[in-house]
Amino acid sequence: MTTQWAGIVLAGVTFATIGLGHVMVRRFHARWGTRPAVPFFALSALVLAAALLSANDLLSGAFGITAVTLFWDGVEIFRQEKRMRP
Repeated sequence: MTTQWAGIVLAGVTFATIGLGHVMVRRFHARWGTRPAVPFFALSALVLAAALLSANDLLSGAFGITAVTLFWDGVEIFRQEKRMRP
């Protein structure tokens, strides 16, 4: 039986990107409003392209998770705007 580390590594990537994204959304929104949403979407597309072009399955998975998290952070910028309205 071979030990599979991919699940643990990808869980760590997921946890780290969601945690970092949560902090970034709050700080970026406080400083720049909704303007960072477009760069989040653009960076998400670039990282997704890297996931598609990667020959390594583990790296591709990490890029894919990061891309989806960045996309969701772009969406959350707008949701944060709604939450901050009185």
